Amino acid sequence: MDRSNKLLEMMVFVTVVDCNSFVDAAVKLKMSKQAVSRYLQALEDRLQVRLLQRTTRKMVITLEGQTFYLQAKAIINATAEAENSLTLDHASPQGILRVNVPVSFGILHLAPLWQKFIDKYPKIELDITLSDRVVDLLEEGYDLAVRIGRLENSSLISRKLATTQIIVAASPDYIAKYGMPNDPDDLFNHKIVMYSQWAKKEQWHFYKDNIDLSVNLKANIYCNNGDTCRQIMLQGGGISLQPDFIIGQDIKIGRLVRVLLDYKVEDLNIYAVYPSRKLLPLRTRCLIDFLISELKDYQWSVS
Repeated sequence: MDRSNKLLEMMVFVTVVDCNSFVDAAVKLKMSKQAVSRYLQALEDRLQVRLLQRTTRKMVITLEGQTFYLQAKAIINATAEAENSLTLDHASPQGILRVNVPVSFGILHLAPLWQKFIDKYPKIELDITLSDRVVDLLEEGYDLAVRIGRLENSSLISRKLATTQIIVAASPDYIAKYGMPNDPDDLFNHKIVMYSQWAKKEQWHFYKDNIDLSVNLKANIYCNNGDTCRQIMLQGGGISLQPDFIIGQDIKIGRLVRVLLDYKVEDLNIYAVYPSRKLLPLRTRCLIDFLISELKDYQWSVS
């Protein structure tokens, strides 16, 4: 079988799933319902797997069908975009681009960039979700996510956008009232404001002379939002571990002060992550390149 027939089979399958109906798919594809059924049967026979469970009253996509649907749709979209680009004088990225970004970083540092991106690529439609939860890009239909810290899912492709310095800090009023800790063990005697979305959030790692001096802390306040942690710190609520993209300005003008300056805390990288390098849509590639360009020289560090 040639590649054009294979692509047609995939297109028929994807259209049936999108329409949730053989009849509606036939209308959309401008072919008979019998032809739609034949193409789908040929696809299942070739793959030797059931993609759809069909009865006279309903249709249910199988687990194998769900997996194949995501891959087939990506291939079809990439093919369509490649064909469209050939009809233009130059590539014109277009279509919906679903992006997931962390809440604080998204509001403080990405929100000012989105209109600049759309001005550059006016045919792209951005659909941005802010969440500190680690989303499943494939299951939840995201084209790209921005993530901070170590990447747990090795199946994803990542591009580094920037680095953020992690700072231990408190307000001057808090330090005046409770004193300055001299080493990590002193933190057990202090109020702690904990960002609850960190992996192993209660284990803080400090380094001195290449020795890891970790402490396991319990917090007085846990919160899943860095901006809220910052506000609590500013009100004298305790010591917290926060990235410089949130508290860098506070340190610079003295609203917050660094704690445990003799000890180093590991910096974290900021990444763009996406499901696959193969058949990457042009609109996604454009956003990755744009973010790298905009953030590569960004300075949050206060040291």
